[in-house]
Amino acid sequence: MRQAALILALAVLFASTMLSFRLANFATAQDYTTIIIRADGSIEGTDKIQRTGDVYVFTGNVSGNIKVRKGNIIIDGAGLTLNADNGTGIEIASEATRHPSELDVWNVTVRNLRITNFHIGIKCEFGGNHTFYGNYISNDFISHNGTGGFTWESLGIALWGSTGNNITHCTIGGSPAIYMHFAVSNNFVVENNIIFGAHLAISGIETFERNYWRDYLQRYPNASEVDSSGVWDTPHSIADSTGFENRVFQDNHPLVNPVSIPNFALTLPTITSPQQFSITLFLLVASVIIAVVAFAIGALAYLKNKSKAKNLPNN
Repeated sequence: MRQAALILALAVLFASTMLSFRLANFATAQDYTTIIIRADGSIEGTDKIQRTGDVYVFTGNVSGNIKVRKGNIIIDGAGLTLNADNGTGIEIASEATRHPSELDVWNVTVRNLRITNFHIGIKCEFGGNHTFYGNYISNDFISHNGTGGFTWESLGIALWGSTGNNITHCTIGGSPAIYMHFAVSNNFVVENNIIFGAHLAISGIETFERNYWRDYLQRYPNASEVDSSGVWDTPHSIADSTGFENRVFQDNHPLVNPVSIPNFALTLPTITSPQQFSITLFLLVASVIIAVVAFAIGALAYLKNKSKAKNLPNN
């Protein structure tokens, strides 16, 4: 009985350890911090971003949320990762309370950076003329409500009153991946991998061209490729989401295949529904429990056979 109790106790300990380890893959505990690039160019909150003039280069993976208060700079991720702890990965905004303001931030380039584990990957408030190039901005999976709608659990790139931005050669995940609202205009979204949709409201002139839309064939199952050109024959439409303006934005040359993003392997996140994610988590927990039970049964059988062998008479 003591041996059985010991085995069961070990099994419970093993189960809790394994479950904690598995669940850590969904949310890894780290030390997070707020990092600020101030208007004078100084950096606070990390020693893993090195400044050389107006260029800020990552020298290691960073866990935290970066607030950019200085314009006319380049942030180079050097192929490394910013883990945003379910917050905003990079926020480009001034501390002004009224806009437009002479304090608004303009001309920030973010390149070669992976941003993950975020609620908002990159957020721009007012200002603009920013460039986002060669970034991988996505969590491991993108959830939607099961009917093609947004969940608003995560936004890839959010533009609020920000104009003249260029988004090129990025993988952008979120639900929605692109969010434009409140007097944004003259933004260019060209040759990106857009994992799940775009939401535009009160927008001006916006250009979407030659993007790969992960959910394209779900929306246009009868589309065909144009003469082996790598482009679908049906435009990808994005309606104005407010209903105030009766117009539709279009990507007239949606790509058949994903865009190759420099510095990052071409592995796109999975699109799933919250229910599917719950089922996946349930199956994960069930597999751990089954493994623990099998381990306990095997150990008990081994001890039982060993005990019987000891009680057999010696010849």
